[in-house]
Amino acid sequence: MLEQQKTPTPRFCKQLTLIVATIFIAGMTATLIQYNKLPASIPILQSFKSEHAQFGPKIAIFYLPFIGFMLFLLLHYLEMKAAYPILRKNKPTLSHTQRKNGIITFCLIKNSILLYFTYSLFNDLTVALGHYRILQQWHAYLFLFVVSTIFIMGIVRGIMLGKKE
Repeated sequence: MLEQQKTPTPRFCKQLTLIVATIFIAGMTATLIQYNKLPASIPILQSFKSEHAQFGPKIAIFYLPFIGFMLFLLLHYLEMKAAYPILRKNKPTLSHTQRKNGIITFCLIKNSILLYFTYSLFNDLTVALGHYRILQQWHAYLFLFVVSTIFIMGIVRGIMLGKKE
């Protein structure tokens, strides 16, 4: 059986992940430092119209960052799995270029998600401390557009790479 080499993760993906993880850790650290200053009940769900839709306990400020971090870990795992070729009987494996495309797509999506959830954490902390929200309606739409664009570009590029070979 012919073994294929692992596809290395591009250097910019490693650097981007390091930067985004540092921002996430800074956000969590800032939240932990400010945690005692938070009121017992904070807005945990806000509508796109900048209205507080639901209040909850102050521990709820960590719910969304936790979900974002779990999505980050899942996508990081999938990014690492994309680096290794899948060897199957009588089926062609993905080429080096196709695997690299998958790695880059996972890298961009996981970092976009973690960065957005960190931005949302800063917004929740700001609102909970009684200041105006920094996260506006168009930010959420912009985030959805960016992540959708990354998905679509990764899929289209993967299809085009498959046709070349």
